[in-house]
Amino acid sequence: MSQSRSPTDVAAGVREAFIVQAHACERLGSPFTAALCRVLAAGLDPANALERRVLEWPGDPSPFADSVPLRLVGALHGLVRAGRAPQLAALYPPQPLAEPQRLLAGVRSTLREHPDFIRAFLDHPPQTNEVGRSAVLIAGWLEIAARTGYPLSLFELGASAGLNLIADRYAYRFGDVPWPQTQGRAAAAAGAALTLACDWSGPLPPLDAPLQIRARRGCDRHPLDVTDPAQRERLAAYVWADQRSRLERLDAAMNVMQSAPIRIETCEAQHWLPSVLPPTSEPYVARVVCHSIFWSYLEPQAQTQIATHLATVGATASTERPLAWLRLDLAGRDEPAALRLTLWPGGTEEVLARAHPHGAWVRWRGE
Repeated sequence: MSQSRSPTDVAAGVREAFIVQAHACERLGSPFTAALCRVLAAGLDPANALERRVLEWPGDPSPFADSVPLRLVGALHGLVRAGRAPQLAALYPPQPLAEPQRLLAGVRSTLREHPDFIRAFLDHPPQTNEVGRSAVLIAGWLEIAARTGYPLSLFELGASAGLNLIADRYAYRFGDVPWPQTQGRAAAAAGAALTLACDWSGPLPPLDAPLQIRARRGCDRHPLDVTDPAQRERLAAYVWADQRSRLERLDAAMNVMQSAPIRIETCEAQHWLPSVLPPTSEPYVARVVCHSIFWSYLEPQAQTQIATHLATVGATASTERPLAWLRLDLAGRDEPAALRLTLWPGGTEEVLARAHPHGAWVRWRGE
């Protein structure tokens, strides 16, 4: 039986989680958030009740589990965006990066002035709903459409606000190649509110595949409704403050969703999936279960339940009733994300691509 960790060890683990997150932010092009995480790692003070709660985190605070650093960083950004933390806002982008002691002073005053707001962020895992991942996911949808020849019925796990569930409503540039390419879709894309561009290497996905979405459903433990201004702001707060392009494309995607909203169902993924994905299905439709940067947030038991149900349903799949499991997830610390596809009948898993976690680049069928 493992022994309980001492309070000192727990606090050290929390501070290490902020350092690990700082490295990730640097790698993903957010020097401000990296600096903020380092300031928090060194400066969290157990004498303050709110900061002590963070330092006494009962679970795994790391970026691959409870993501405590992103919860706290999101809360601070939310206060800055709302105009409720002027001292801290004066140190936020587009201002030059402040000295650590000035940044710590602004953070500390904000933590003491707004404990209830910050606690609300600490109570829930981050929900970035990063729209850039749509460029990776839709390439997978095109692959499935090309292989099966059927319309797709989509089921997204951990859908947040559902912004990646409407990936076909955006336009794309895969390197220098635009999508959609067909005349009708190209005309629609010309007026698209959002064009997602990514650096592309390797062969292109089947851009001429007849992609049709028959239906789309999604679930989340805490879904966000972009028709609610407060929930839009919560989603924006999780985007790193010095990454203006991400904030702009999030805002554009939320506007696209708001023009024709999709209701995301409130449910744990392992309970929701069996209720919407029975063994029998409509013929000549490919059912696609998809998710992005979601799997590592699940408990192992939930992962097992989902994988077992998919294998059970997949065993009943046929050429006329195919089932696909498409997921974009982190391969490990300092590793790119991997886009994996399991397609039934057959059930063989393959890696379609390696990708930047925010969709900035894609290596299709490359290692």
